[in-house]
Amino acid sequence: MLDAATVPKIASAPGLVEIRGMSTRRTVRVAEVLRKELAACMSQSLDLEGLLITISSVELPPDMKQAFVYVSTLNPELEMKDALKILNRNRKDWQSAIGRRLGTKFTPQLNFRFDDAIERGDRVMDILTKLELNEIPAKDKTE
Repeated sequence: MLDAATVPKIASAPGLVEIRGMSTRRTVRVAEVLRKELAACMSQSLDLEGLLITISSVELPPDMKQAFVYVSTLNPELEMKDALKILNRNRKDWQSAIGRRLGTKFTPQLNFRFDDAIERGDRVMDILTKLELNEIPAKDKTE
């Protein structure tokens, strides 16, 4: 039996849809359609006016009962809690709208999560920059 650590991620080419585990082409396609339809619903929402929210990825398990939607904002320190609150408040309306357009037997339950990958990337870049700055004076001293 495969565990989540050994199974590679599969990402669709046009979008940033990541699927872990035993994925099929259907789950990849459904996750991509979910991302596009959810983006359309979010762009029409008046609640999100003034917030810049990006859908980073959509993870869909093989049973397609839930969809984990990872979002990020331009200013995560200030907007994270407000954005998640608004997204969760509109979740059921968006699920029903997506369900009508999707035409599947079940509509995956949307679970919004904040994607902190950008913050982790920034932190790594800061550490690398500091290491480079420390190495430059050391090279100058040896010359």
